[in-house]
Amino acid sequence: MKYTYGKEDLKNYLMDGGLDILLDEQKFQALIVERKIAEDSGNYYIDAVGHDDVCLKGIRYETKYTNYILGKSQLRINSAGENKRNGFDILRIVDGINRRIFEIPHDVYFRTARLYGNEFRWSVSYNEGDRVQMDNTRMVLAHEITTKD
Repeated sequence: MKYTYGKEDLKNYLMDGGLDILLDEQKFQALIVERKIAEDSGNYYIDAVGHDDVCLKGIRYETKYTNYILGKSQLRINSAGENKRNGFDILRIVDGINRRIFEIPHDVYFRTARLYGNEFRWSVSYNEGDRVQMDNTRMVLAHEITTKD
């Protein structure tokens, strides 16, 4: 087997169709979203334990991206429980299904969120016509920052 894992080799792989394959994977999309939203926010992407980026004022952001519907009624983010406590100042949730963004302060999140292990869930319809995860959905909606641009 020939070694084809250097930076140039990987670049060629991406250019030869590998990029489309990777973009179908949520994990890869999430990594891109983490980097891009840090850049779009004017923050420094650092991927530290508990947070992904930091702004000039020192505020630490943990970004979670989802484009996965659990069952037919819930969105979810994983690795968002006690493993993240005290690791961030703002939890930024990017909903890739509904194209919405939320920024929830750490203390509000840990005081209010109903967690399922390290998983956080809320209504995919934002409770328009359902009563799924009402408290979590209400908290998320109270911290929406999405612009209509």
